[in-house]
Amino acid sequence: MTRFNSFLPPLLLALLLSGCASWQQPQVAEIPLPARERQQQLATLTQFELNASLGVKAPGDSVSGSLNWVQQDEFYTADLNNFIGINIFKLQTTAEGALVQVSGESHQAASAAALLDYLSGWSLPIEEMPLWLKGMTGTSSSDLRFDPMGRLTSFSLLDSQNRRWQVSYPKFFPDRLSLPKQIQLESSDTRIKLVIRQWKML
Repeated sequence: MTRFNSFLPPLLLALLLSGCASWQQPQVAEIPLPARERQQQLATLTQFELNASLGVKAPGDSVSGSLNWVQQDEFYTADLNNFIGINIFKLQTTAEGALVQVSGESHQAASAAALLDYLSGWSLPIEEMPLWLKGMTGTSSSDLRFDPMGRLTSFSLLDSQNRRWQVSYPKFFPDRLSLPKQIQLESSDTRIKLVIRQWKML
């Protein structure tokens, strides 16, 4: 057992995840854009912020918290807060790599995935997160399934650490982009549930 075990559950939560105009849920449900047009618009969505609740069930752990994720092109910041609003974890990626601040200590690595592996040895689909947060897939995805409106409902993902995940989207916001409202991920030993409260476009 490493000295990092005491803050490992918050680490999982925050990585699962990092002057705005809110993406407001419409009063009346809108018809989603045609599948091709929707995918094109999602692909151009590279600067956004979301607030969500997260639950993680992993070997020996069952934790929950509130996350704020800010995406700025290829970089992101993830903050974990407890339920009374106190920030306990922050992860930031830049051109120089990934930096995590927790329990008064800072840790740095070349990438978020490498940092997580260094701290715990556990693997999460962090590098692919900017895509699957929006309901999109990358080159390492397979077994894609869509609903009658052309929205991605599930797929299989092989992450940067060669771990297989099943990703599913039980709920979407009732707007033309149909951004994900609920996301579930499951590997051989870890289950993650993300419920997004609000999207903001930066």
